[in-house]
Amino acid sequence: MGNSASTWLIIVLAVLAANLPFLNERCFAIIGLQRFAFLKSIFFWKSVSSSAVDLTGAAPGGDDDHVNATPVVTDDLPVRNIPVYAEVPQLNAVQVKSLWVRLLELIILYFCVGGIAAVLESSAGNRFPQGWEFYAINACLFLVLAFPGFVYRYLKRNHG
Repeated sequence: MGNSASTWLIIVLAVLAANLPFLNERCFAIIGLQRFAFLKSIFFWKSVSSSAVDLTGAAPGGDDDHVNATPVVTDDLPVRNIPVYAEVPQLNAVQVKSLWVRLLELIILYFCVGGIAAVLESSAGNRFPQGWEFYAINACLFLVLAFPGFVYRYLKRNHG
């Protein structure tokens, strides 16, 4: 592979890797968050259900104490049949990554793209020594490349 092709390959990989954490809800676009359930209390991701009860954020009766509930009418209640809310398992629950998980994924992808770039550079010839300034500038450039994904996830996307 020529120098020009490897340079463009690294640029395209950097753009894709920088935006990947913000464009999906899976770690590295392949691993579901259910596998990391033991880390849920550390990184604070939340479950979002697609049922009608959870999309509004409140139960149909307006009582916010029963968010994941559906009305169940029983015969042993008074004549008015007041609905009693029973817990319903979330069938269509989607794990939503928190910002901390996305930033951790971004850092790991930064080092992966840097490793690929180092391998391509060493295969093209001698690898040049790099100081801390090089890595600081590349980290800032990687954050700039991640800005479109951040804008899509947190600023432009309709969350309602």
